[in-house]
Amino acid sequence: TATVLFADINGFTRLAEQLPPREVNMALNAFFSQMTDIIFKYDGTLDKFIGDALMAVFGAPMEKRDDPKRAVLAAQEMMKSLQAMMKETDRGKRFSIRIGINTGRVVAGNIGSPKRMDYTVIGDAVNVASRLESLADPNQILIGEETYHRVKDRFTIRSVGPRKVKGRTAEIMVYEVLWDIEKVSGGQ
Repeated sequence: TATVLFADINGFTRLAEQLPPREVNMALNAFFSQMTDIIFKYDGTLDKFIGDALMAVFGAPMEKRDDPKRAVLAAQEMMKSLQAMMKETDRGKRFSIRIGINTGRVVAGNIGSPKRMDYTVIGDAVNVASRLESLADPNQILIGEETYHRVKDRFTIRSVGPRKVKGRTAEIMVYEVLWDIEKVSGGQ
């Protein structure tokens, strides 16, 4: 059992179109560097970078009882860190992220061909985490039902409700983890 986190830059295509490739590269590297440090701080494993997105795993290769909690803490810190980073960034170069987190059974190991293997996790829990990230609005953290049940007493969470996602016949229950102090306290 592992908790999978996907984080994707919202509006990256616009940035890539407007900025010289070198500036895009520098912005991506700064973003990935900061987010990777946060993932490692919470004992997560950086699985891979996927274009302007990243995938992290909490619980593989070694499962811990508090994997879902650490994944949500990492997501909240990623949002706050990016918010601070964007305050120091020119208005035309700012971006936001969306995060999806899901917990469930996965298969962990080397996947690929004899010429190139990569350690990763696969399974329905991974696919659902990716779909949750796709459903999220900018600056939003969405979690699946199993993650919700494991962290509901530790965070401020609101029910988004059942959602149909690509590739699944049944709807999934979706929840939002609030991280912005104004949203948590009832402002905005």
